[in-house]
Amino acid sequence: MNAKPAWNLIISAVSACILHALILNSPFNFYPYTSAIKIILFVSFPLVYFRISREMKLKDLFSVGKKKKSLLFSLALGGGVFAFIMLAFLILRQFLDSQMILGALENNGITSENFALVFIYIVFVNAALEELFFRGFVFLTLHKKAHKLFAHLFSALLFAVYHVAILNGAISIGMFVFCIFGLTVAGLIFNYLTVKCGNILGALIVHVSANLALNLIVLGYLTH
Repeated sequence: MNAKPAWNLIISAVSACILHALILNSPFNFYPYTSAIKIILFVSFPLVYFRISREMKLKDLFSVGKKKKSLLFSLALGGGVFAFIMLAFLILRQFLDSQMILGALENNGITSENFALVFIYIVFVNAALEELFFRGFVFLTLHKKAHKLFAHLFSALLFAVYHVAILNGAISIGMFVFCIFGLTVAGLIFNYLTVKCGNILGALIVHVSANLALNLIVLGYLTH
């Protein structure tokens, strides 16, 4: 077990998340800008790390190999996750403050006028970025170094805490804690799928399904 490369990876991953969070909470928080910065950070950090360390190639993260059945399982799970999120929203929506949610969306530069492009970006591009970064870069690299338990916990918690900047001010403290817990569990599920599939495609399928459900909910608020 080589500790130094692991620390390099951990510092790099945390730094990328902090940089993006700072932009989200700065006067430059305009959605096209923050999205472009996220693409740069979440692609360049893994590419530079892989190039220097030579531990993995980017194409390896998308290699299907002989685990096609695992992808079918991911498709079924994705459908279940979509249904679960929609059902949970119907049950919990009475506890959500629509004005706070709309205010948070506006603070991030998301409006009904640009939501069509935002919808496509979040569901597909953003999901791919986060899977490349959190599962391909952070989780798989640590997992291959034999830091298996730490890889699961660290990547899932980082995935959850990263979203704090997006959720900040949009929900109550109780719902905030619930979301952090839910995001951590989601991160652990994505990690499991990454191991099961041997790539990030299974997790990506479920992530896209979850983002689709969440963005349909947001669309309901914007068009209400």
